[in-house]
Amino acid sequence: MLNAQQVLDQYFPEMRWRCLSLAADLDRVHAAAGGPQAISNDARLQKLQQALKLLLEDADDRAERVLMLFSDTSPPPQRHKP
Repeated sequence: MLNAQQVLDQYFPEMRWRCLSLAADLDRVHAAAGGPQAISNDARLQKLQQALKLLLEDADDRAERVLMLFSDTSPPPQRHKP
């Protein structure tokens, strides 16, 4: 099993790439027509902001909490029998 330093050494380049990729995606949204309004009003982007806050917390269950943030927890639709 790897220790924390080895895990960081192994995964840091990919983690850095994912941060840069998300930053570039948000820059594209912001630069597009209506971008600033979308960033402040779009529910999907608000979820991303919440997810980023979760990532910064010192917790062991970040992945689970981010997954639940993006999960649809509404009840399934009722099926009507023909």
